Amino acid sequence: MADVLFDWTLDHGRCVGVTLPEADDAITAMAAESLLPEERAAAAAFGAVRRRAWVGGRVAMREALARIGKTALPILADERGAPRLPPGIVGSISHKDHVAVALVATEDRGGERVGVDVEIDAPRKRDIAAKVLRPEELATLEGMGAEERARAVLLRFSAKEAVYKALDPYLKRYVGFLEIAVTLEDDGTGEVTPHLPAGDGAFAFEVRWMRMGGLMVTTARVTAGG
Repeated sequence: MADVLFDWTLDHGRCVGVTLPEADDAITAMAAESLLPEERAAAAAFGAVRRRAWVGGRVAMREALARIGKTALPILADERGAPRLPPGIVGSISHKDHVAVALVATEDRGGERVGVDVEIDAPRKRDIAAKVLRPEELATLEGMGAEERARAVLLRFSAKEAVYKALDPYLKRYVGFLEIAVTLEDDGTGEVTPHLPAGDGAFAFEVRWMRMGGLMVTTARVTAGG
């Protein structure tokens, strides 16, 4: 059985995290125990680092699906590299170091997509603020100490990653970090302000975040026509 780190029922769906073992043979054993033959064959084509993340993500997604009473045929990748799920199910995968996370939900309202991102809750060595935050976002960090600021930047980076994953199925293109702005509240909610080209259409955005057990997890839901 997969080593489940957490199993959360969140605003945007069921979110399950599993531990990623370091040894290649342990990843092979995880795949043999939890994945379908087609998934194992797909994983075998990757190098060790990519295979570890791919297997962990699929295992986490199968665990999450089971917890909402759903099963799936082989969860392979679509043309954008995202997991291909059964009709009526939306989902997203993320991984970092020792953990893989999956978020799944039923498409209750029609047209929505979800995204998830996980990060290690520690300051990064390089300051990425200027690359991922808009001027108005940078202004909210003024007066923070160095460590607090670094963690705040990482949290906003994570929120944008989750939003982009939920937005990608609609736009099917790379979305730059400066094409949206996020405002995050202490209660785990947030707001998204898009700065997308007019031709991309209108969307409604939701973003949530939490910190727990040394991890930072953000989720997003995007609905077309908002």
